[in-house]
Parts: sequence; structure tokens; C-alpha cells
Amino acid sequence: MGILRYKEPKLNILKRLFNNEENTEIAELNKIANTINFDSIQLDEKGIESEINSFQYIFDHLTTGIWMREEPHGDLLYASKGFEEILNLPLKTIYETPSLRYRMVHPMHKKEVATNFELVAKGKTVQMLYPITDGKEQKKWLLEQIVPRVNENGIVSQVFGMITDVTHEVDIEEKLNFLANYDSLTKLPNQKSLFEKLDQDCREGADFALLYFDIDRFHVINNSLGYQIGDEALKKIALRLSDLTPEEGYLARLNSNDFIMIVKKYRDEKEIYQLAEKILGTFEKSITIQDYVLHITTSIGITFFPEEGERRLTLLENAHTALYQAKRQGKNTYHLFSHSRDIPSYKKYVLDRDMRLALLNDEFTLYFQPQVEPSKGFVVGAEVLIRWQHPEWGDISPGEFIPLAEENHMVNQIIDWEIEKVCAILHEWKRKGYRLYPISINVSPIRFMKKGLVEFVKAQLEKYDVKPQYLELEITESSLLKTDQTVLTILKELKALGVKVAVDDFGTGYSSLDYLRKIKPDTIKIDKTFINNIKSESEVDKGVIASILFLGKRLEMKVVAEGVEDKEQLDFLKHNECDMIQGFLFSEPVPQEKFEKIIQVGYLKAVQRTKKKSSLRENRKFYRFELPLYIHGKMTIAEVNDQVVQVGSTPVLIENLSLGGIKVLSNLKLPVNSNMKFKFEFKVLNEVIEVFGKLRWIEDELQDVYSYGVIFNLNRSLEDNLSRLINRMTTLRITNQPIPNTEFIYDQVAQFFNKS
Repeated sequence: MGILRYKEPKLNILKRLFNNEENTEIAELNKIANTINFDSIQLDEKGIESEINSFQYIFDHLTTGIWMREEPHGDLLYASKGFEEILNLPLKTIYETPSLRYRMVHPMHKKEVATNFELVAKGKTVQMLYPITDGKEQKKWLLEQIVPRVNENGIVSQVFGMITDVTHEVDIEEKLNFLANYDSLTKLPNQKSLFEKLDQDCREGADFALLYFDIDRFHVINNSLGYQIGDEALKKIALRLSDLTPEEGYLARLNSNDFIMIVKKYRDEKEIYQLAEKILGTFEKSITIQDYVLHITTSIGITFFPEEGERRLTLLENAHTALYQAKRQGKNTYHLFSHSRDIPSYKKYVLDRDMRLALLNDEFTLYFQPQVEPSKGFVVGAEVLIRWQHPEWGDISPGEFIPLAEENHMVNQIIDWEIEKVCAILHEWKRKGYRLYPISINVSPIRFMKKGLVEFVKAQLEKYDVKPQYLELEITESSLLKTDQTVLTILKELKALGVKVAVDDFGTGYSSLDYLRKIKPDTIKIDKTFINNIKSESEVDKGVIASILFLGKRLEMKVVAEGVEDKEQLDFLKHNECDMIQGFLFSEPVPQEKFEKIIQVGYLKAVQRTKKKSSLRENRKFYRFELPLYIHGKMTIAEVNDQVVQVGSTPVLIENLSLGGIKVLSNLKLPVNSNMKFKFEFKVLNEVIEVFGKLRWIEDELQDVYSYGVIFNLNRSLEDNLSRLINRMTTLRITNQPIPNTEFIYDQVAQFFNKS
């Protein structure tokens, strides 16, 4: 009976195996099982042996492994040959040490396997996928299904299972998963993974910084050394960035030569700036690939969650905007998107925010700067200059907002507004009987690259019944050199329409003559850099101007000299037969009403203009202490329209101070007599002074440096303290003693602001 006792459970479990509907893994074997009548099997030893041999033959030729136990943790009663091959252990060893196979399970999955066996003990069927290290120390992935047999008392009396080696399938799935989520070249997470990571981090809501890297001039490596060298360089760059990624940080390759780093758990923003500086410093080390030594730099754009964006797309766009600014600053640097870091950042944020409403609110206006025939002063045309009268920041020059408009793609709408406005004004002048002159509009190359410019210009000319020769479109030479054949084609189409084409800032590029030959402009404008040097001893600049004038005549092009401010410059240009003069010597840019009066007269006189001094400077109620040297100070915006704002500080120089106010120098153009309140901080005689005030007047001090008069609103305590300090400094000066413990600046003004 010992043999029967051993074999009968085997047959019963085999019967259970083939009749169990839950076991879908071996459905194909049901066809074989159905041919066997278990009920008719006679339990004689010979018949049993025959049936067992039939099943053993089937199981031993399956690639899966079949096994069975008397109970969940009982002895192993049967294991097929496939079981032996999968585990790479002899069947004898498996029978003798049944727990050995569970020792093979990877440590990270032991708990999962144990939990599933507990479910089997409760009578539940389980299926699990887990890795093992087999008898030959090979890693394998097994898919196992276990089915318990529960008796009439609800106790598990028998357990059988089936294991399948799915290592090949798992490897393929892992490879596909890797290719779907990782970059095959650098092995970093790819764009898909990055987007999922950012979406998850944004949902979780914890603060993080996003650093956007772009490898500078990487296309030069690909184009000159080939993509194989370029790919190797990207691998080394990825390794370098990986080594610099902080703990719990995240690094991904966005595309081509762009990488994104996410940094969490930082103390403050300063730590992120230090990380950026460290990365830039590391990039100073050359990279050697084969026999090539590559000097690679990177530019970095930085933005913060949630202050500067609460969604993935917003954060990436803002970081790219900051990156663009880093590129414009000369590359190999980092730039912040933050609008609260300092006053320039805040101003840029406000202008970007309000620009879309400016057109709707009619905040843009056109100024006209006359172009004059030099000998008689006859007006022969004008350049139109757009201005933005911002409700908070006052008069904004195009030099400030046009580059910003090019970033946010508003420049196309602004240029179109200018073109239509000029056509409407020309129509109005024609209706009033004024003499018409060509009006020149400076057009961004971005507008040339957008489809439909020629059609739009033609439509406006027809709408306002303006002849095309009265409209001139300018493109700067430096921009022209960066554009493609499409822009040149559009310029030719405009000329064919009858519209004039001018090249601005002529002489600053490197392929000027070639482009003159290609587009044949009607007008070339000499860059004011050359005009400024007419008074100097530089014969080179004078020679360049004379050559441009001669070239223009030979090519039948009109030449305009920009930025003419004194009679010496005018005399030189007249002597060399310059066609037109544009500059403050004849007229500054004026609003439409004033220009209409000019064209009715028809000519202008050359008048040497002196810099105006503000009369407000002399209206002083308090003694003003003139400092022996400039003091380093900080300035920030405290309130706008009586609303408190949080803005970082910007360096200024303090020239003098009194109880009524101070005079400061800044490289920022700020609104005076506005609804802005500023906060100033400086140190004198080892005491830090913080005062609030408003800007009362402004004067041009140097190129891009302005002086401001600030009026205070002091409380009694601060007034007494400041009075004491001024009196003490006055005493020290009278007694020829130095003023100690004061942050004096010994640099030249321009040098100081260049550093800051």
C-alpha cells in the first residue's frame, strides 16, 4: 500500500489539474486530459503505473515545470523534468531539500513570494512573477501559478503548481521599456520620462528648481568633426552632469544637446546659483575624444516651482526663456527667469505681462525723427520710432520692449500695427493736403520669416490708398546676415511691389557687399558708431564713412547718416556728399502732431543742443552733503500703486545725501514722478541706513547711466539719526579726516555697473 499511498495522491492531483477551470495556463493540456476517463481508472497497481507513465511523459516534455505537494508547506511529492531544467538543480536535490528553491528567490522578492504562499494556504489561487538565481548562478525570471485543492472541511489538502522560465520575455520587455523611457545614447531618462516626472512633481507640490542646459555651439562639433565625435561628446557631457546632480536630483536628456536637471531639498535659491556656477566651472575642463581636445561650454536657464510656474509646460517655457537670455549675454553663463530677483527682472516681467494688453489699450504711439538734406536742411523723409507709454513705467523705448516682444512672439502683431498705423497717417496727410515723404519702419527679421508680410503690406497700401514708394521697411545689417534665403526673397518681392528697402546699421557686418548685390536696397544707413568717431583722430572711421558714401553713389543707393549730433560731424558728411542726415542736430524724435508742423514748414535748421538740466535740482530745502566718493547702495521697488511688491535689490551709487533726499546713479531707466515707491539701503559710519523715497527727476549721466533725484519721507527717529550722521561727516571733512566704515567705491562709474 506504500506505493498506492504515494501514487493515488498523484493521480488525484493530476485529475484536479486537468479539471480545474481556473488554471488557464495549461488549457491546451485539457484536450489530452479529456481523452482520459479518470473515473474508470482501476486502482490496480499496473493500471496506475501505466497512467502515471503517460502523464510523466507529457510533463517531462514540457518546457514548464510541474510540481505538487500534499499541503502548502508539506513534502514535495512530484516535480517534472522541466522543473529540474529551469532551476538547474538535480531532481534528487530538489526532493531532498524542497526549501532550496525558495532560497534562490531574489531578496527583494522573498516577502512577495511568502505572502502569496500564505494566500495559497487560505485556499486561494495565485500567480506571481519573480527573479531567482539558479543552480548555475544565472539570473532568471519565473512565472508561477499555484492552485490549492480544498477538501470538504475547508482545509487545503493538496497543492500543485507550474513554473515557466520567462527570462527572455522579461529581457525584451525591459529593453522595450528602457527604449521607451531612456535615451539610448546617454542612458539618461528621455523626454517622455522627464515629462512624467515633472507632472508628478507638480502634483506633489514640493518646491524644486529646474535647470535647463544647452551646450553652446554644439552644431559646430557635429558639422566639423562628424556625428560620431558629437555622440561621444554627449556621452561624456551626460556623465559630467550626472556626477554634478545633487542627491535626490534628477537629470534627463530633453533632446539633441539640451538637458534638464531637477533639484529638490535645497536650502535657498543661492544654493542653486552656486550649483550653476559649479557646473559652469566644471565645463571649463576640456573633453578629449580620440585625438580631439574639445573646449565645451554650456548656457543655463533656471526657474523655480511653484513661484514661476505650476505646470510642466510653463516651467519648461520659462526656463527656456531664461536660457535664451543667457545665450544673449554671451553664452557660458546662467540666467534666472525669476521676475523678483531684482528690478530689471521685475520690470521685464511686468512688460511681458502687460504687452498683450498694450495694443488693445492704445498704449503704443509713434514718434518721427526727420531725415534732412544736409546742405539746405530740407526734410526728405523720416524714420518712425515706436514708444510704449506704460501706465507704471512711463515711456518705454523700443530697445527695451522689442527684444522682449521677439521672445514672446508679440513682435509680429506690433510690426503689423506699425505698418497699418503709418499707412493710415499717410492717408490722413494726403487728405489734409500735406506733402508726403517716405516713412521708414524698422522691421524685426522674425516678421520677415512669418508668412504673409508682402500680402499684408499690399493690403494696407490698397486699404489706405497710399503709393508704395512712401513706405520704406528697414532691416538691420546684423539681422540680415543671420537670415536665410527666404528673407532675401521677401525683400525682393517688397521691392517689386514698389516698397523701399533700407539696410540699417550698415558697416557693422561681415558680408555687406554680398548682400547689397543680392537685394539691391534703396537706402543704406551708416551706423552711428562711425558717426560718433568723426570728431576723433581716427582716420579709419572717416575712411569707412567716405567709402560707404562713394559706394552708395556708384550703386545708386541713398545713404543716411544716423546719430548726427554736432556741426563738425555735419560738415564732414556734407563735404563727402552724404544724401541724408538723421540726428539730434536737426531734431529729436517727435510726436505726430509736432512732425506735421515740421513737414508743413518743409525744412529744419541745424542747432547744437546742450544737455538740459532739471530745474528741480535747484529746488532744495535741506543742506546737501557731497560725498568725497560714491557710496555703494542697494535699491529696490517697495510699492506700486500703494501695493507692496517683493522685488530683489539692484546696485546703485550714491553721490550726495540730505534730510530731504539723495542723488543716486543707476544703469536702469526708471519712471520719475510715478506711483512707485523705492527703498534704498546704504552704509555710512558703520551704520546701515534704510530709507523710502520717490524719484523726482532724471538726467543722462553717461551712456546707459542715469542720475536720479530721490525725495524722502522720513519719520522723526530716522531724520534725527540721518542728521547726526551728516553732521559727523561734515565735521570730519572740515578737519580733513577720512570718513571711516563707509562703503565707498573706487571704481569708475561705467566700470562699477559693468561689474554689477
